Amino acid sequence: MKKTLLFLAVVLMGMSMMAQTTYTKVTSPSELSAGDKVILVGYFENGAYAMSYQKTNNRHAVEVFATGDEITAVVATDPSNQTDPFEITVGMEGGNWTFFDEVKGGYLYASGGGNYLKTQTTLDEKGMWTLDMEEDGFVPTSTGAVEQNIMRFNINNSSGGTPLFGCYKPSSSVNGLVYIYKAGGGGIIYPEPSEYPSTFYSTVEGSSVILDWTDAVGGQLPQKYLVLASTGSITVPTDGVPVDNGPLAKNVSYGVEMVTFDNLNGGTTYNFAIFPYTNSGANIDYKTDGDYPTASETTPEISELFYEGFDNDLGQFITYNEYGEQEWIWATHNDVNYAYMNGYAEGAAHANSDFLISPEIPITENVNLEFSTAMKFNGEPLHVMLAVDYEEGADPGDVQWANITELFSYSEGNYEWVESGMVDITYYIETLEPSGDYFRVAFYYESTDEAAASWEIDYVRVTNVVYSVSENEAVSFNLYPNPANDVVRINAEADATMEILDMAGRMVMSVNVVEGENAVNVAELTSGVYFVRMNGSVVKFVKR
Repeated sequence: MKKTLLFLAVVLMGMSMMAQTTYTKVTSPSELSAGDKVILVGYFENGAYAMSYQKTNNRHAVEVFATGDEITAVVATDPSNQTDPFEITVGMEGGNWTFFDEVKGGYLYASGGGNYLKTQTTLDEKGMWTLDMEEDGFVPTSTGAVEQNIMRFNINNSSGGTPLFGCYKPSSSVNGLVYIYKAGGGGIIYPEPSEYPSTFYSTVEGSSVILDWTDAVGGQLPQKYLVLASTGSITVPTDGVPVDNGPLAKNVSYGVEMVTFDNLNGGTTYNFAIFPYTNSGANIDYKTDGDYPTASETTPEISELFYEGFDNDLGQFITYNEYGEQEWIWATHNDVNYAYMNGYAEGAAHANSDFLISPEIPITENVNLEFSTAMKFNGEPLHVMLAVDYEEGADPGDVQWANITELFSYSEGNYEWVESGMVDITYYIETLEPSGDYFRVAFYYESTDEAAASWEIDYVRVTNVVYSVSENEAVSFNLYPNPANDVVRINAEADATMEILDMAGRMVMSVNVVEGENAVNVAELTSGVYFVRMNGSVVKFVKR
């Protein structure tokens, strides 16, 4: 009997060991081939989560343990398994990637109609994906004609939710990258890149510095770049020692050609350098010989004109209720204090029209506005407006307002806080032809008897940004109007190529311009924020 039990224990141990598979992190699409077995992984803080079973509308994620660039796991063999990762088979169809779930028996696809990632037995364009890289992860994008076409990892930790993989709009605040781990190891170890990138430029944008370059060429192309910033000398990276992303270090995939360092100290000189590299982990191989590309910028002095954090009440803001019983109030949740407005009460939506208006704020040479929002439920969007002749207590309807809503980023739901971005609003103040020295910012809320969204506002900040003369002179072209609907006009100092890049640094349009004024049709661009690059300078541009 003892021999029998011992034999069974040995057999079970062997089966358990055979069931475990080691997967190695993929750092470039070039490391993938049709037929590869992979697991799809997302990260949140220090935790790794692998794609698991098919839920009704998305894929569940289970926590796994990563050691360096490897994950060893037992994968599911039963579609009802809710505790183990599901292994996916990579395929190629028409130049695009496919992901086939052998256990479920179908292709992952973006179904549309919501943030859905589902499985279907037949393959169509919704189940074909492009694989762009962002930092050190992937952004799988469905080629199907649906709005929610980008596969993302969502920690989904609010209101007791569980981690998942879904598909989202490009503008969504859910931006968890997808990491691909391949069974059987990382494959080829590549030599050091042959060349450095060329035309390494820097541009100051408020408290941010934008770096852009032209990809390296040569016999061995880089897989990624390490871009470093420092207020002193640059510390050259060491082979075999990866540098994690941080405030002064960014890992950027080959082909992106742009990165932004945000929230830098004002009035400070920063030095930048870029190092191409191949491989990852202990095999990472940086090119550091010779003269590596460098750049230097001094950030502008930033002085605060106005700030409201809603610590105890609505602070310096005043309210005006045009109609409806609900009004802007102060609220707090999870130690976060904010201004709050919701037209839903007593089990129903109600029509409301309400303003939250700042005190008078001085008009200076370069006025910038930023804030944070969170929202939930369907309803009208929040509006942001400017006025130069509003008097406290007056009816806002009797005053001219400049609507600047489209300049900013906003929460898209689930009470996820989103920073608006720091935007120069000087031009829009000037369009109001102020006769005095002050302006006001207003947040306008509107709801109907059919729909009432819930909006929260915090950290409203207005600053004056003082650029040095040399930085202004560095911009070799002018672009207007900005924002624009259909056509932008470019005043160029010489014949050049104008490139428009999205927020991920991907080029979406390239146009040859001539010296003088040029009209460029941008009607086909999706609404959002872009960068226009020309003659080594970069200007932020908003497409309505």
